[in-house]
Amino acid sequence: MASRELIINVTEHDTRRFDYASLDFSANALATRPDDRLLLFAKASTLFERRRCWEARAVCLQAEALRLDSFEFCLLAGWCSFGVGRLEEAETWMRRAVDAAPDVHQSHFNLAVVLQAQQRNHDAATSFERALALGGDEFDVQVGLANVRLALGEFETAEFHCRRALVLDDKRAIAWRLLGAAVGRQCRYEQALEFFAHADQIADGDAEDATAFTGFAIALTEARRNSEGIAVYERYLPRFPFADGHYAYSLALLTAGRLLEGWQHYEFRWLRSQTQLSQRTCLGGPVWSGQTLRGKTILLHVEQGFGDVIQFVRYAPLVKALGGTILLRVARPMKTLMHGIEGVDQVLDRDEVIPEYHFYINLLSLPRVFATRLDTIPADIPYMRADGERAQRWATRIRADSAPKVGLVWAGNAVHPNDRFRSMDLRMLRPILEVAGVGFVSLQKGPGAETAGVLPEGVDWVDVGPELEDFSDTAAVISQLDLVICVDTAVAHLAGAMGKPVWMMVAQPADFRWLEGREDSPWYPTMRLFRQSRRDDWTDVVERVKAALEERVRDGAAVMPAKTSAKAVTSVPLPWTSPAQLKVGHRPGMSAVAETRIGILQYLPDEPIIGDAIGWYGEHLQPQLDLLARMVRPGSTVMEVGAGIGAHAVFLGRLLGEAGHLFLYEARPVLQRILRQNLAANGVSNVTLMRRTLSSRGEGEGSEAAMPTTETLDELQLERLDWLKVDASVAALDVLAGASDTLWRLRPLMFLGAEDEQTLGRLAERARQFSYRCWRMETALFNRQNFNRREADIFDGGTALALLAIPEEIEVDIALDECIEIS
Repeated sequence: MASRELIINVTEHDTRRFDYASLDFSANALATRPDDRLLLFAKASTLFERRRCWEARAVCLQAEALRLDSFEFCLLAGWCSFGVGRLEEAETWMRRAVDAAPDVHQSHFNLAVVLQAQQRNHDAATSFERALALGGDEFDVQVGLANVRLALGEFETAEFHCRRALVLDDKRAIAWRLLGAAVGRQCRYEQALEFFAHADQIADGDAEDATAFTGFAIALTEARRNSEGIAVYERYLPRFPFADGHYAYSLALLTAGRLLEGWQHYEFRWLRSQTQLSQRTCLGGPVWSGQTLRGKTILLHVEQGFGDVIQFVRYAPLVKALGGTILLRVARPMKTLMHGIEGVDQVLDRDEVIPEYHFYINLLSLPRVFATRLDTIPADIPYMRADGERAQRWATRIRADSAPKVGLVWAGNAVHPNDRFRSMDLRMLRPILEVAGVGFVSLQKGPGAETAGVLPEGVDWVDVGPELEDFSDTAAVISQLDLVICVDTAVAHLAGAMGKPVWMMVAQPADFRWLEGREDSPWYPTMRLFRQSRRDDWTDVVERVKAALEERVRDGAAVMPAKTSAKAVTSVPLPWTSPAQLKVGHRPGMSAVAETRIGILQYLPDEPIIGDAIGWYGEHLQPQLDLLARMVRPGSTVMEVGAGIGAHAVFLGRLLGEAGHLFLYEARPVLQRILRQNLAANGVSNVTLMRRTLSSRGEGEGSEAAMPTTETLDELQLERLDWLKVDASVAALDVLAGASDTLWRLRPLMFLGAEDEQTLGRLAERARQFSYRCWRMETALFNRQNFNRREADIFDGGTALALLAIPEEIEVDIALDECIEIS
């Protein structure tokens, strides 16, 4: 849930500004009174106000040990736990706050927010309602109720709470966006678009609801105003590069036929949720992105639904043509069907041990590597065929007479997020079933297969759905049909891949692969599309299909040509030889996604050096990380200044482990947003992302409303710091100028990037003033053992400089072969 402040009334003192003096006072007072619970509470409150939740939580645990248990303290401790991602612990604290103040509406509100974060929407709704009953008729409570009611599918109730929130404050975009979602789910689409547009107008990337533009753009696309939706994405995404926005943008681009750009952004599907994260991390090793395959083994990994597998396995022959051995990993119901795919050497199901391989690629990433455009879609049909023995067995059942045989599927998997749009009830197909002279064959499986009391009298009907054990059976039945009529399901893909005439009834909005306004599909030359004229209304579609079927029967057309050929021509040569090929379809200012040695990363391809390093090599300055891996101990406290997108922070966070703590500074807003997403996508949570810039001096007291934007390392009053790492993009000398007390008091080891030799020398001179020994490290930008196994140096021998500084009193007990000590 979004709100201006998560915590409400945790302390009575004015916390609109972070007061370093109060932190100094608390620290000094605690030195003489370490068991003073109120001082601990004040210190924790001050740390929390700077969102230094890891430290604040540790102080709260000290206070708890001294039996501090007030309502305000429990709220504070709960939000500290919430801030470090310990949701169960946060719930425990919030319930203690409720027990301490059961008649205070804030206690129930805060508990509701934590429950909602755990996706326990029923429980969250109960707590929000209790807050409301206790007089908490506040904007944030109403918005919280709207959110959980939407998640529970209670759209009318969600609308009520949105409207109540707007009565309280109509200037905040989040309520308008939620109202748009609520009325849209009630099929009031034009009204929803108005609300989304208004949310966009007043938000303009406001921090409270900076993702509002995504709902607006999606609503435009669904209203058949896709070009306007794309313009919205392109206005916002360079500033607010949220993963969901990029993914929605990819679908809009693909729908518009702008495939080269669309495939690039479609990679953001892997950054959207923890479910996708768990699917992605089951594989290791480099992802194939155009490297040479001669003599190599590549694993084609199935990731989405059955229809997606059927559609994109067509790329297997193109991969095979590049040399190497092709492994295909699929779900068990598809294994038998996939044995006949050209180019595949071995088919595995998900329970089998995967042989060793050099590269892997997710199946739906293949169009990006092959730079597929509308005119280069590989459509050599058929590329799937039925097993001859099974086909013969079904022939005796289906081809009992000479009437044209038409297969029917009217509903998809009910758990599909868009199933309510794409699926139909068999009753809706009654006009089609009344066409004379046709033998209908039901391929429908699952709950939607019920036909009792629905079929017209005298209809020629064979129901084989319950007998279909796997997709090989389905293919065998399709091979005996003259035509398949269906909604957007895997059967449509299978029939199209087999070269069978297939008429697909397409909902509005349609899936991206069916493009806009077309009655044909470049993916399946034997497919004909019948699109809805009006959303949620199949009447016109069914009438048009009926008329077409009657015409087909009347003209005696039983079979369309089963073999069509469309040679696939890639727009870039393979194997790839330069980063320019990686950027085909890239729009300047936009971010991209790459699998790297340390995990999946969102990055900026236009960023000098690191953009090419991440995209092309799958790593950045890996020898530096190798050195730190030998020196940084798990459980340490590390600070990285100039963390960028997190190319090193993700590695460091994992290295430190749960007991460690990573402070990160990144002053550039766009990079900071990307950094947050990369940490979350890779499950790194032991991080405090600082809100200001680290400099040589902090800003003095200004007006009461002003918030300082800079601070010094000394002002932080850290109790522990084992390592200080400063990127070359940051003036490390400025950082050290504000760190004198910290360097003498905590004696952290330092790893400081330098843009040139002169800067390196000045850093060494400064470090020696604090009694540090110094080493020079020069790292080649090109690592011959790079993650993506690229063989050429695109940086022409370029290097990066860094200074390793270790306090003189610390014994160096590891080899520093990569470094040269500066005497």
